[in-house]
Amino acid sequence: MALITKRQAFGLTILNANHNKVRQLKREGFVAEIHGNKFWNSSYLLMDHLKKNPLPKRSRVLEIGCGWGLLGLYCAKAFGSKAHGIDADANVLPYLSLHADTNKVKMTAEAKMFKQLSVNYLKQFDVILGADICFWDELTVELYNLIRRARKAGVKQIMISDPCRSPFTALAEKCKDKLDNVELVEKFLTRPANASGEILIVR
Repeated sequence: MALITKRQAFGLTILNANHNKVRQLKREGFVAEIHGNKFWNSSYLLMDHLKKNPLPKRSRVLEIGCGWGLLGLYCAKAFGSKAHGIDADANVLPYLSLHADTNKVKMTAEAKMFKQLSVNYLKQFDVILGADICFWDELTVELYNLIRRARKAGVKQIMISDPCRSPFTALAEKCKDKLDNVELVEKFLTRPANASGEILIVR
């Protein structure tokens, strides 16, 4: 039986961990140190939401905790967005470049942590996206503070999807308590994979 090394979803080609180009990067020493070792299904929740609620054309999109960068690449392909990714782990960025090449779209990226994103830095973007990025308790506060800085910077929309881990739920509650224009959208998908969770939307 032939080995399945890639899949198609939301107009993107996503390489599996057994794809020869992914394995080559691992052999070259690019081994994820945090959680960027694969594609996480919460990205599908956001892609599905964006398919039904498209971004304005050529929006400037920042994907935080980007990993392989599939959310940013989706926006670049579907809406002509100018996409940029940041991740605390520099080792995941070659996988983002590989997927950008595979999908013939442009996306830039750099190694940065959430707390390094200043108001001035965030002024460059219209939309901030993140999927499966609130997995440690300390990230609740970091992401809440980032959301506040983003609003101060004039970012129009911040969207974070998660399978509802407790740090994410705490983040959503904090945003609902302390900020206005906050929405929590419940999502269930069976295709292209079984995925369920919530999307925190702050406008």
